[in-house]
Amino acid sequence: MAVPKYIQKYLRMKPEVNKLFDDLEQYKDYCRLNMLRFDERDLYRSDQYRKFEKHRNWKMRQQEAYHNG
Repeated sequence: MAVPKYIQKYLRMKPEVNKLFDDLEQYKDYCRLNMLRFDERDLYRSDQYRKFEKHRNWKMRQQEAYHNG
């Protein structure tokens, strides 16, 4: 059964929402692998999340250096 176009328009995820869920999933994995307490409310706010961002940025720079060098 085909879904009407007007319904598809509203069921589509916006890029902002996708980014939020992607960040939340990555943060959850980081907490799980490092045995840290995971709380969704900490996303973008806590010191623990800031450490995760530093780790993620460092990891991305390492991957870029590996591919470029």
